[in-house]
Formats: sequence, C-alpha cells, structure tokens
Amino acid sequence: MKKTLLFALSLLISSVLFLSSCTDDDEPLNQPPTISFVAGANFISSNATVKVNQPFIVKILAEANTASGSKIQSLKISRVFNMQAWDTTFAYNDATFTLEVTFTANSQVGVERITFEITDKAGQKASKFLDITTEPDITPIEYFSMKILGSYQNPTGSSFASINGNVYTMAQAFANQAIIDFLYWWGASALATIGAPDDENANLVYTGVNGLPNWAIKNATRFKTTTVTATEFDALDDGASIIDAATGSDQTRIGSLAVGNVIAFKTVTGKHGLIKVVNINDGAAGDITIDVKVEL
Repeated sequence: MKKTLLFALSLLISSVLFLSSCTDDDEPLNQPPTISFVAGANFISSNATVKVNQPFIVKILAEANTASGSKIQSLKISRVFNMQAWDTTFAYNDATFTLEVTFTANSQVGVERITFEITDKAGQKASKFLDITTEPDITPIEYFSMKILGSYQNPTGSSFASINGNVYTMAQAFANQAIIDFLYWWGASALATIGAPDDENANLVYTGVNGLPNWAIKNATRFKTTTVTATEFDALDDGASIIDAATGSDQTRIGSLAVGNVIAFKTVTGKHGLIKVVNINDGAAGDITIDVKVEL
C-alpha cells in the first residue's frame, strides 16, 4: 500500500513539473516596443487646445524592444471625434524610426482623441494618445460704445481714432494726425456724414489753423454701406465677421446717415471696423452718437 501511494505521488509531481515547463516555453515573453512623442517648438507632444481647422504637427519616436530585438512592423493612427472614427496604417521594417505627421484640426468644436499604435514582428504592441480640443476661431475685437462726435459748429470733438476709441477736437486731432481715421459733419445736402481725413468735402468743411488742408498726414480711410442690422451689430463678437462686412470699402465718405445704419470702414493700416449710428442731432451744431467695433 505504501509503495502504491508513493508511486502515485511521484507521478503527480512529475506531471506538475512537466506542465509547468511546457507553459513557460509556450507563452510569449512580454517584450513590447516603445513609442513616445518628441517635444519641440513646432510639435504638439501633450494634450492641447487648437483652433478649428488649424494645422498642427505631431512627431513620434518608435523603438524596438532592446531585449527581443523584434523590428517594428506597422504604425496605426486612429482619430475619434464625436463617435466618428478614422484610421490608417503604415508598414515598416525598422528597429527604430521617427515620423512627423501633420494634422488639420477638426472643423467642429469638441475633443478629438488621436491614437498612435505600433506593432512589432512578434505581435507585441505599444500605443500613445493625444486629446486635441478644438475651439472656435474667433478674431478678437475692440468695442467703443456711445461715442459722440460733434459737427463743425459743435464744441464737441469731431475726429475719431479707432486705435484707442478717443474723440478729438480739431486742435487735438492736428496734434494726432497719424491716428485719426474719420470725422463727422452735417452736410448741406448729404446731411449726417462720416468721412476720411483725405476726403475733399471734409477738407472744405474743416479749415482754419488746425484744419485738414494744413495736415501733413491725411489717412485714407475707406467706407461702404452694409446690410448689417443694428441687432446683428450688437451681437457681433468675431472680427472675422467684421472683416467680411468691411471688405471692399472704397468710398471716402458716407452721407445721409440715419439712426440704425451700420457702415463699414477700412483704415490705412488694414484694420476693418463697423460703425452703428445710435443717435443724430441735426444741424451744423448737432452731433452723432455711434458705436464702433474694430478687429484687433
């Protein structure tokens, strides 16, 4: 009886050793390759926020496992945004490589995940991902509210500078000619009028020691009428919309202004803006109240 038990126990130990030995031999070693993002002034190497449709570059470094020496066989790039997926795979046969990939950010606002996965010839994998947040591409604006410009018989200043939103008297404007974008006056036939310092009618209206004929710098601001409503003007917060509305401005002055009108202008420095007429007090001694929005 003792011999039988001893023999059975010996068989059991042998079987366990045999199974253990087979398992170790058959299981692949966990020796994955490595992948990393390369940092640099031109590269995104961590989660980032970009403008919609903005191009950006990611540089990766892929390296075979030093122990296994198994070469990299493929790189798969996957993009997932708003439950929509896209991927592409590149074939390789290298122990190490770097790759610069230029992406165009999603056209919608949100968060996109971009995953880079490498696979070596032993089937071992490694991956890294980036979360790219897209935000609206809004051009900032400057807003100057309730600016009052007097006509030529009004002591209130008639000259306006969009660089700072200030209203200047003629004496002050003479000392700041380089920044004056437009002036206001009440015309005999055109009535409420806004025009550039180089406009011929403005030079007939504003004369005297500090008058426009004596200015060395007469900025060639150009204007145009628009279909922008007062309500739309109030809602504007994107310089791109102002640029669209002001593109093509080519007139030296706009007359016959009325409350609620929105006119566009472009300065000699290429800055675009919109003027909304808030109030008009008629006459040569009257004034105009305007709101101005200008791209920064």
